[in-house]
Amino acid sequence: MKEEVFFMDREGVPVWSPSQAAAQREAKRRPRFYSYLNLWPFVAVLVVLLCIFMVNAPPFHHITLDLPGSFCATEQPKARAEDAMKIYVMRDGRVYFRNYRAEPKSLPFLIHNAMQEGAEKKVYLSVVSRARYGDAAPVVEEISNAGIREICILAYKREK
Repeated sequence: MKEEVFFMDREGVPVWSPSQAAAQREAKRRPRFYSYLNLWPFVAVLVVLLCIFMVNAPPFHHITLDLPGSFCATEQPKARAEDAMKIYVMRDGRVYFRNYRAEPKSLPFLIHNAMQEGAEKKVYLSVVSRARYGDAAPVVEEISNAGIREICILAYKREK
């Protein structure tokens, strides 16, 4: 059989130890009221605002073009301006006005709004090299219906 061994302390008399003294000093230094900032409501508001701005952001289409090449193309630095009126005609017939999809019939309205905002009275037309003539011709007609006589057709400069 196993014997059980009991260690008996003096009952009723607290035993002093350095760790107990340190704990008592720490308890005296600790403030009675614990105040903290609850940041979860702030985080929740930020997440809601982020979602609202992401949903309501206008769709931005990144347009990649395969423009035709020309040996006598000249550089058009004003075509890079932010307020330049750029119209893109894609291979499948889609039309974009300044990175936003548009219908060819709405181009005169968009052009008049751009000119009221201070845009140059010149349109930079980018037609993809594999686009059909039937897709580009109505766009040119609507540009002329808007009263624009300067149309710059963009192309890459080929090396000889």
